[in-house]
Amino acid sequence: MKNWSGKRVGVHSVGDHIVIELIGRDRPGLLSEISAVLASLHFNVVVAEAWTHNRRIACVLYVNDGARQAVDDPKRISLMEEQLNNILRGCEDGEKVASRTSLSMSLTHIDRRLHQMLFADRDYESYGVTTTDVECPPSFRPKITIECCEEKGYSVVNVRCKDRAKLMFDIVCTLTDMQYVVSHATISSDRPYASQVHHINTHFRVFIYQSHIVLKWFKCPG
Repeated sequence: MKNWSGKRVGVHSVGDHIVIELIGRDRPGLLSEISAVLASLHFNVVVAEAWTHNRRIACVLYVNDGARQAVDDPKRISLMEEQLNNILRGCEDGEKVASRTSLSMSLTHIDRRLHQMLFADRDYESYGVTTTDVECPPSFRPKITIECCEEKGYSVVNVRCKDRAKLMFDIVCTLTDMQYVVSHATISSDRPYASQVHHINTHFRVFIYQSHIVLKWFKCPG
């Protein structure tokens, strides 16, 4: 498998393909086993990307057949899905969060879709401690504050953390996944730190109820 070279924010058009979405428990050798299943069924992996967090993995693959055409054999597709599900189910080891495989013929924004998959999986609630708490020195740990302005009908999310590629994209995706609308924002970068202030339109009481989820999600490492 290979990553999309020169990957940028945008839709990746790779011609005729099937999109495979996988989410489940991560473990050593998992991607190798997924690759072996696809190779044994003569699927060609055009693009693949995987994210991991809190022992969970989300993966999006674009595949076609060996002739670089879309696969239109229902039995072959069904067999592939069954074998991939068997691999993921073998990783669960009694976990409450289920693994799953889904297929699609449509184009998708890979990074955007991975955000949605991990958010729906609620991986930020798993195992109590994120890798941020363990690996980041105190000076680089995210500092997030939320100010709710009920009389003005918006809330202000302040984020200060170590700067990195696509940080603003990740934060806006997080707020969007939680169905908040960013009306405007102020972004600054003073290497190695970044500061972002997002003004979002919210229902005040709903946001107060969900603010702890916002804090947990933003503290997840990128």
